Amino acid sequence: MQRQVWNKKAETFPRFVKGMEDTLEILDFFKQQGVDFRDKVIFDIGCGNGRFALELAFLAKKIIASDISEKMLGFLQEDAKKFELHNIETLNIDWVDFDKTSCKIDNIDIAFASMTPALNNKQGFLKALEIGKEGLCYVGWGKVRDCVFLEKILAQHGITLLLPKGLPDVLQWLSEEGYAEPVYQYKTSNFTYNAPTNKAIEDIQWHISIHEGKPDIERITEYVHQHEKDGHITYTHSREIGIAFIARKLA
Repeated sequence: MQRQVWNKKAETFPRFVKGMEDTLEILDFFKQQGVDFRDKVIFDIGCGNGRFALELAFLAKKIIASDISEKMLGFLQEDAKKFELHNIETLNIDWVDFDKTSCKIDNIDIAFASMTPALNNKQGFLKALEIGKEGLCYVGWGKVRDCVFLEKILAQHGITLLLPKGLPDVLQWLSEEGYAEPVYQYKTSNFTYNAPTNKAIEDIQWHISIHEGKPDIERITEYVHQHEKDGHITYTHSREIGIAFIARKLA
């Protein structure tokens, strides 16, 4: 089910744009913590269409980009060819099933994970923390997620817009495992959604599905048409992200 949901999302997910300001700001945070991506082997968990994997490929020795969605990985590969990047290996796998021994993956310098549901539980997070010799670059949800437009249509389906597991949970998990608190940052990361009505209808269906609900197409279509202007839907999604580099704890 999750694979199908993310394959569907891949069709409308933003494609890679080199040098995006917010991407570079996040990478600069890690560099300020002493992370050097140059000539390293980096494992990007839940890489999506490759926002970070492709940007890092200009610096790294090798990128291993993993995702549950083969469509996401297909778009990543297309963009890698476009930018003549030949140091990216893709791995189509659910993080729950990942085992670096059976996958014959070793010598990973840095693990990287950005806004991926793969790390929305302690077990998945600790697995990510264990695979990089230097540690894990983590980008996840912060403490804020608000979107009135989505909240109203989700409520009509009996669903509450979730604030997924994120940095606050990670800090708690690290404390439980005896890690010192890492340097971290909360960053406002709002965005304005603007799309044709047909795409907005599809995206709302996706949000309902990812919340494990069953989309009511007639209800969604009526709701979207009530809010459309000139054939488009525009709304603001307020959110906060949390960023931290967690160094691998020495045995």
